[in-house]
Amino acid sequence: MVGAFYQPRVVVCDLDTLSTLPPREFSAGLAEVIKYGPIADMAFLEWIEKNLAGLVARDPVLLAHAVRRSCEIKAAVVGVDERESGLRAILNFGHTFGHAIEAGLGYGKWLHGEAVACGMVMASHLSQRLRLVDAAFVERLTRIIRDAKLPVLAPALGAQRFLELMRLDKKAEAGEIRFIVIDRPGSASMRPAPDALVREVIEHCSATG
Repeated sequence: MVGAFYQPRVVVCDLDTLSTLPPREFSAGLAEVIKYGPIADMAFLEWIEKNLAGLVARDPVLLAHAVRRSCEIKAAVVGVDERESGLRAILNFGHTFGHAIEAGLGYGKWLHGEAVACGMVMASHLSQRLRLVDAAFVERLTRIIRDAKLPVLAPALGAQRFLELMRLDKKAEAGEIRFIVIDRPGSASMRPAPDALVREVIEHCSATG
């Protein structure tokens, strides 16, 4: 678990600002909180799942814990990989698909967190097709994301357009797309995947799929 090598740092967060956000913006922010569970701490994901209704309702005690644990996990990852040479890439779980959604629709049509949320669903499906996680894990994560009032179906950009956009991703090398996948619940890594498999995921997860 990432938290095992966490070294304390000082992070100042004004939680009162969260009360000023419109519901859609707030839900988009929750996407980045949910992300930390599957990549680093399944106990945290279980806590999110149990307390999601309260988080959506902006319970201040629950929000304080969610923000604190998110900061702890991020600090632990960044502390191990300050120069982004490896582990830090896992913080981009959902972002490869998500950035393609943002670019394909036109920036601003979907909020960043909405695109990342849908991207996490797609990345979890890819992880399943790579035989790294089972269907139950994918269904669980999808349900949590949906219950957080975030999209779980991608816009119908078409598989070819998705692939074109993802080849522009910063993690791509020589045109090879590299994805953050879940190796097992609570652990993630970066790896390539066959285009045919990625096409299957896109078609399955798209609104017209």
